[in-house]
Amino acid sequence: MATGSTLVRRLPEIVGLGRAAIGVAHMIAPTRANELLAGPDAAVATTRAAARTFGIREIYIGGGLYAATKYAPKLVRPLLRAGVAVDVWDTGAFALTAYLPRRTRVAGCAIAGGFVVAGVLAETQL
Repeated sequence: MATGSTLVRRLPEIVGLGRAAIGVAHMIAPTRANELLAGPDAAVATTRAAARTFGIREIYIGGGLYAATKYAPKLVRPLLRAGVAVDVWDTGAFALTAYLPRRTRVAGCAIAGGFVVAGVLAETQL
């Protein structure tokens, strides 16, 4: 069980790296990174621009969280909470926005909701 406990203990770091990786993908390849959520609209210029704004948010929160786990432990909790807050908002947006394709709604809720759970679990490890 040492592997499982190590994984759980490192959850803040893992959440940070995951967020940052998603952000980088949305910055450098917004169409590809956003295909699951946007479908054929992923290539539309406004969707690509929105994906990039999402990307920088994820880089900032995720990269900051990862760096905080190494160099500024007092910032880990506020950064985890910031991530949970935006992910709760994102989950609600995907759940409640009218006329979203089912695939977009389900994927958006699953991804954002998954990060809510991961962020809350990560905070319990502090």
